[in-house]
Amino acid sequence: MRLDRPTHVQATNRSSGWMSDFPEEITRQIAAIINRLGDGRYTYTSIYPLPADAGIYDDVHPTEWMQATGVAPDRLTVEIKQVDAKGVHRLYTIGRPGGAGESAETEPIQNGDNTYLVRPAEVLAATDAIALFQHYYDTHTVPEGWSLREQPEFSDTAVAEQYGEGERYPPEARAP
Repeated sequence: MRLDRPTHVQATNRSSGWMSDFPEEITRQIAAIINRLGDGRYTYTSIYPLPADAGIYDDVHPTEWMQATGVAPDRLTVEIKQVDAKGVHRLYTIGRPGGAGESAETEPIQNGDNTYLVRPAEVLAATDAIALFQHYYDTHTVPEGWSLREQPEFSDTAVAEQYGEGERYPPEARAP
C-alpha cells in the first residue's frame, strides 16, 4: 500500500531525505543505515516526523526525533527527544527493560571521533535499535517497558523554569 506522501525524514551524518512512501519498506530502510553505523562512513542516524505541509525542498527543523549512534552490530545507543505534558522538549537515552535502577557504572559508545558514556543497559544491539526505530516510526513513542534516562543538559529546561509547576507550556490562552 502506497501512502499519499512520506511521513518521516531519515537523516545521517552524510545526508537526509524523506523515507519511503511504501510502509512495507520502512524496516529495511531503517536497518540499512543502523547496520552501517560505525563503518567509517556513518556515525549517526535519526528519524523524525515530516510536517504535513512540508515540501520536498523545505528545510525542516525537527523538535522531536529518535537518533542512534555507535558501532553496529552490538555497541549502539538510542536517544529520543519528545515533548512532555508541559510542552517542554526533553532528551532521553533509552535503556533495555529493567535497566532504570542501574548503578552509575558507564560504558563507552563511539560516535566517529567522539566517545559517549552510557549505562550498560543503554548499550544496544542493532536489532534492538531497529525495533525501537520501527516502533517510533509507527507511534512516535518508545515501547512499553524500556527505560528512559533524561539528559537534562539537552532538554529545554530553561523554558520549563519560566512557568510554574502544573502550568502547561506555553499556556493555552497565550499565543506561542
